[in-house]
Amino acid sequence: MNTNRRTFIKQSGITATALSLNPGLGFLPTIKSSDQDNLDHLLTILASINDQKIEDLLADQIDQPGHHWNGGVVNDHQIPNAHSTCWFIIQLFHSYIVPTSNYYLASQLEQPMQKAAECLQRVQYEDGTIDLHSTNFHSTPDTAFIVNYLSPVYAITQRLNQSGLNSFESALQTFLSDAGKCLVSGGIHTPNHRWVVSAALARLNTFWPDQKFVDRIDTWLSEGIDQDPDGQFTEQSVSIYSPVCDDMFLTMGKLLNRPELLEVVRKNLDMTLYYIQPGGEVLTEASGRQDSAYTGYVNGYYPTYRYFAIKDNNPVYARICNLIETRMPEKITRYISVLMEDQFYAKKMPDPTALPDNYWKRFSHSGVFRIRRGDSDFSVIERNPTFLTFMKGGAVLQAVRLHAAFFGSRGQFISENTEVKGQQIILTRSQTHGYYQPLPAEKLPGDGDWDKMPRTERRLSERQTLNYRVAFTESNGKATINIEVEGTENVPVSLELSFRKSGALAGVTVDKDLNDVYFLADDYGEYQVENDVIRFGPGKAEHRWAQMRGQLPKMEGNSVYLTGYTPFKHTIELS
Repeated sequence: MNTNRRTFIKQSGITATALSLNPGLGFLPTIKSSDQDNLDHLLTILASINDQKIEDLLADQIDQPGHHWNGGVVNDHQIPNAHSTCWFIIQLFHSYIVPTSNYYLASQLEQPMQKAAECLQRVQYEDGTIDLHSTNFHSTPDTAFIVNYLSPVYAITQRLNQSGLNSFESALQTFLSDAGKCLVSGGIHTPNHRWVVSAALARLNTFWPDQKFVDRIDTWLSEGIDQDPDGQFTEQSVSIYSPVCDDMFLTMGKLLNRPELLEVVRKNLDMTLYYIQPGGEVLTEASGRQDSAYTGYVNGYYPTYRYFAIKDNNPVYARICNLIETRMPEKITRYISVLMEDQFYAKKMPDPTALPDNYWKRFSHSGVFRIRRGDSDFSVIERNPTFLTFMKGGAVLQAVRLHAAFFGSRGQFISENTEVKGQQIILTRSQTHGYYQPLPAEKLPGDGDWDKMPRTERRLSERQTLNYRVAFTESNGKATINIEVEGTENVPVSLELSFRKSGALAGVTVDKDLNDVYFLADDYGEYQVENDVIRFGPGKAEHRWAQMRGQLPKMEGNSVYLTGYTPFKHTIELS
């Protein structure tokens, strides 16, 4: 590593952020060192975390000269792929560019980065695409993701002017410029892909201006931005794709000088304030993507919250940045090059103020109610089998679900209608099913083929109906849930309270057949994580059938069941 170079930079007063100039925005005003202290301190922490990965990463790189994937990296399934190789480059580069890193401008990282970049160039198809080996092949959107990830690396590499990076820079340039072939013509799968492709095109237009890049961006934007009045995007993916969309609109807004796209980001950031849960988690249960009911955190929003904390002098946004920096710095090492590419990030953020922690808000377009009282956090979710979550500090009731043994999966409660009376939330559903009569003679196929005799042509008889009603009321951090299931009588009912595995349960009885399954017969139960306790009850256990036919599989964790028969009426309290 180049110790003399690092010493020179420190003695001359040049900081990590002084290496960065935002592409396409011209030379920004020099930022005083006092303004940079905050970011330089953060970069020191992030680089220290990142440094710990470097030796293992170097050992993982494929070293098989002549092999198609020489210089690449495999995933957990031992499949070499472009994405693992991309992140290998980024992680090495992040230690390479921070002056306080143990690997600052270290020559030992230059050839591995070069080999990895040459590997990306080699596995790139003639049309400019790469594969996402888990599902997408010859994929324009996955190419666009990598273009967005590598663009800050390429921009900073150009400015470093290190002779040891010449071949690395050349390989990156070829990969990025060739990617333009697919980005101006390729298709997409999901709503967010449009904005990922558009942001990648904005990046390429900065490096190699071309009207066809801008025209393609405008074609995608002409479809309209899929943001609802609440501020949420179509996929409602609060921990993955909403922050991705924010990043992409911020990139386009800056590089194309379109302030109206920055407003899209602000609107989503304002909404997300109310999706943040104790400890920096975000509500994911309403997501329409793979992060549904996944433990996700607010860290994905870090660059956008920091940017607008500075630009808008927003102390609440600054508080979120502070929360991320102090509680989960390991989750934002991926943004080192993003923060160093644009000097704007080095400007001083305002002094942080408290996050909202006392509110009752409805996001009707997302079907989500968010209620926060200090460290008590409730979410009521419409049209979702998980209709309630509750966090009390670090103690997490990750799902409350209701099922009746009613014609298989038809018995799973997923609300159809919502009524709000004051601050009481009422979720309802009515489900009817029965039995099918013989097919009318004139519609018989004549060959006995069942598939030619659909149920839609048969009359339904012996109709059975169940009516579900769940009424939620919160007061001062405590909740009351009134549950009614009526209609057809003697139907077994099961109310599931799914707690995370990390805590200890008390006041419950263990199921004799299933692991991590418990019943609450009467009185109250408790779930405790360190000093945080959730109290729930009273119980009800008229039978011991936890996992009914047609019921959604038990969630990972400790599930407590309250059981009975229709007509089922029970009130449970959470505190």
